[in-house]
Amino acid sequence: METKTDELFAYIERNIARTLVDCTTCGKCFDICPMTGYSDKLAGKNGGDVVAGILGILRGTAGTPEAVEWTRLCTQSARCIPACPENVNPMLMLRLSRITALGSTGGEALLPDGKRDPHFFRRINAFSALQLSDAEIAEWHR
Repeated sequence: METKTDELFAYIERNIARTLVDCTTCGKCFDICPMTGYSDKLAGKNGGDVVAGILGILRGTAGTPEAVEWTRLCTQSARCIPACPENVNPMLMLRLSRITALGSTGGEALLPDGKRDPHFFRRINAFSALQLSDAEIAEWHR
């Protein structure tokens, strides 16, 4: 009997496989991303090279330091989605990269566990304040 965890891993594997086939590493998603300007590691980098590093993370082989940095910075603004000429969902691609880079798919962790990040809960509170009603926030903090 397939569990919810099995279903989740199957979903992740399907979407990684599709992304690896469809992405041409044109870099347009990287070029439009509003977060790349917040990292000295990404300044002046070629978008195609960074996206190729993301695909390396998804393959479980290796990601470039720049790909790991972009994975870490993604805030899911969704500006990248319409920029993709191949109909890949780059926001999902980066979410899958984050899942993989955290070691959640069984490979080596390239990113530290977010829960050990000293700013993790502060970011959750900030994002929840933007997306949840006052009643939902009060319920969540009980």
